[in-house]
Amino acid sequence: MERLAEAQASLVAIYSLYNAASEKKLPAIDANNSDTLKALLEVIQNREAIAYVQKAKKSIPSEVGELKRLLADVMLLLDGVDIKAIKAQNKVSTS
Repeated sequence: MERLAEAQASLVAIYSLYNAASEKKLPAIDANNSDTLKALLEVIQNREAIAYVQKAKKSIPSEVGELKRLLADVMLLLDGVDIKAIKAQNKVSTS
């Protein structure tokens, strides 16, 4: 549960930075709702795709990569999957 709270706090912080750097502001984030987070991830990916098609890569905030990573991490944690713990366990078992 502690890992989820940390990931959600990081997500909210990066989301604020992304929103501040973005041309079109997004609504407030609910870091406890997996459906909302999934919709937000789709919106961010669509914005990124449109910027690439329009060759306006500079309009993509630099926080987009970290934001997508944190969105995925929080969604997995909400589903009961801790990817960091799995990676650590796999690393120990291969050593």
